Amino acid sequence: MVTPNNNSTNLIPNVTRVRDASGFVGTVVYLGPVASAKSTTEIYAGIAWDDVTRGKHDGSVICRTTNQIVRHFKCGPTQGSFLRLSKVDVGVELTPELLRSRYVKPDAELIAPDNILPHVARTSGGRDKPIEFLGEVKIRSRQQLEDVENISLRMLGIARSCSSAEQEREMEEFSHLKSLDLAGNLLSNWEDVLSILKQFNNLQSVSLASNRINDICSSSLLSGFSMTGMVNLNLNSTNINSFKTLQLIGEAMPNLEDLCVAHCDLSDIEEVCNNNKAPEVVFQSLILLDLSDCNLTSWEQQIISLQALPKLESLILNDNKIEHINFPAAESDTSFASLISLQLAGTSISNWSAIDSLNKLPVLQSLRLRNTPLTSQLGVGEVRSTVIARLPNLEFFNASPITERERVEAERRYVSNVARELLMISSGALLSSTVATDDEKKTSGSEDEETKAKQAQIHARHPRFQSLLEKHKETMMTTCSATGSSGQGNIGDDVIGITIRSMAAASCDVEPLRKRIPRSLKVGRIKAMCARAFGLEIDLQILHFRIENDPFPTEMNDDDHTLAYYGVTDGAEILVNEVDVEAQEREKIRQSEEHNKRVKEQEQHVAVIQSMQKNEQRMVIGS
Repeated sequence: MVTPNNNSTNLIPNVTRVRDASGFVGTVVYLGPVASAKSTTEIYAGIAWDDVTRGKHDGSVICRTTNQIVRHFKCGPTQGSFLRLSKVDVGVELTPELLRSRYVKPDAELIAPDNILPHVARTSGGRDKPIEFLGEVKIRSRQQLEDVENISLRMLGIARSCSSAEQEREMEEFSHLKSLDLAGNLLSNWEDVLSILKQFNNLQSVSLASNRINDICSSSLLSGFSMTGMVNLNLNSTNINSFKTLQLIGEAMPNLEDLCVAHCDLSDIEEVCNNNKAPEVVFQSLILLDLSDCNLTSWEQQIISLQALPKLESLILNDNKIEHINFPAAESDTSFASLISLQLAGTSISNWSAIDSLNKLPVLQSLRLRNTPLTSQLGVGEVRSTVIARLPNLEFFNASPITERERVEAERRYVSNVARELLMISSGALLSSTVATDDEKKTSGSEDEETKAKQAQIHARHPRFQSLLEKHKETMMTTCSATGSSGQGNIGDDVIGITIRSMAAASCDVEPLRKRIPRSLKVGRIKAMCARAFGLEIDLQILHFRIENDPFPTEMNDDDHTLAYYGVTDGAEILVNEVDVEAQEREKIRQSEEHNKRVKEQEQHVAVIQSMQKNEQRMVIGS
């Protein structure tokens, strides 16, 4: 059993990471005496836990001698704790013993002798059934350290490398490892990280996610350090606050292909790229870059710094406050020349011009766009259809493939909608000139100019309209002329063929319904149809639809919305499921218990705050 090192001299405020017996992890943010303690000389460690509900206070206490509030550090209302140094667990070393403890030796006692586990399962009839575990010996033979190349050391409290020379020599036994997962440990500085990495010469993939590792403070730290074999590096949710750290890592790992840095602060990317080596010089092999939630706000000033990365195929920018997408005119032809996949979910994009700008990405094939101001006011189907029509080269949208039939339908619908806008403007101008008096007709020239200006604005908002009009004018049965003509199109164009299939246990063997229905039909009407055909209660129905080759069905969860709202296309399949009432009741009970628990915790917190305030008021009155 490896024992933690509790040497208080190693505690560094805002750097050292600690854990408790329940697995909660936090950072030492204060080191010194505590005003509420019996002993004024005893040293405590103030901890700010990662879980904001783990502690008991916000870093302040009531002084034992003055009854006044004393703040030793600042954190969330229930995020802070004070621990005696003897109780502080600063983690363990990564030793050969720790590595070996992850796997069972071949000759160890079997947990399932004769392939039977020492547990039973209770049947619905109340009988016990044995649980079989087949292949234990075979699995064990393949999971020996001398054979495996990938190993997970997640959340084991690892804070540093082994310290003795003998253990370092033993670590050579594991130099064949190619993948090392160190996520969720207590690593806090690059000195310890590099010390660990140097012990595994053949590593190709490393995860350091959820370790609060600070920035590299000096380039000399990486002097002489090189890992040319490293291909995949995960730095999600670390404490990196500068793009300079990534550049130094890139120089030490020149063949990186996948780099994940989500939930860090890289807002200085423009400044760093202007004052140091360009990203394309450092990351010549980078294929995937995840910058989700990295405090990026400007495409023109921050994201554009990455445009020359020669091999970048996938760029993830989810949950950044990016509002606009613009490319410098002189560089638009060469921007992101290899970019195939772009993710913009959770950004602040609010207008379609940003989506139209993506046509300047020469090989873009996949886009993810959810939870933005642009999409929040529209139906799922409307968003999908409009994006498909605006981006002609897109093959996947929100991880769902786009079929040729879906593209044709989306483009035709897009042309019809834009043409209707133009027709309304033309019709309004015509009606105004018809009913005008002789004096008013004198101003018709200016009104014509205003009409043309409005039409020009619509054409500017829909740059693909003219080309799509030319593409589909021979096959469309609706009026698409911008000059205006009568007619509202063929009603048959809005009728689609669908298959309705029951997935409920009681009716899954019933022959599916095949119907031709208008896209304007509401979901509630579909449910009534299913109730008659499959004998399912309307209130218990859950409807999803999927199109050809779509692995992710879309839920239709609002009875008042139409099929067109959800983007149900011709040939789609609607799946009917039934709500599990018992499961719902269990979930309600669980949510109620969780709510009561939170309320109780909040009441306790309020009581503590009120007590502190009363003590403070008494002191003020007494003085």
